[in-house]
Amino acid sequence: MSRRGLSWFAFVVVSLSVLVFAAVDQGSPATNADKAYALAKDFACPVCQGQSVAESDVPVARTIRREIRVWVDEGRSDGFIRDQLVSNFGEDIDYTPSSSGVASLVWILPVVAGAAALVGLVVVFRRWSDEPDLAASADDEAVVAAARKRP
Repeated sequence: MSRRGLSWFAFVVVSLSVLVFAAVDQGSPATNADKAYALAKDFACPVCQGQSVAESDVPVARTIRREIRVWVDEGRSDGFIRDQLVSNFGEDIDYTPSSSGVASLVWILPVVAGAAALVGLVVVFRRWSDEPDLAASADDEAVVAAARKRP
């Protein structure tokens, strides 16, 4: 790959990385209420099906939201709040997948698949560009012309 091609490749990778980061990153919550709401969205309601603690209006969800607000106002870390809720209600309440063990595949497989696809594209494009330029020489054209003249 030439320097020019490599520099364009690096430019595209950096540009796409910045765009993905900007689209995904929402920044830190501005207020304690925003932080409490963001945390409440990360936990499933223990008695509702398919609703987060932030969405549900059952008494247990209101109690959990109140506990989260108190902990956030006390300055407790997200890890502390997660640990407390998981210890009280079980691991099924936490929507955030673990980053260890078999669950780490949720984080690793998309990166590996993306890298494999990128390598595959590079290999295919390189094969297309490395194909020889097939042009007939003057001798080849003379042989074909002679063969056409024969009956």
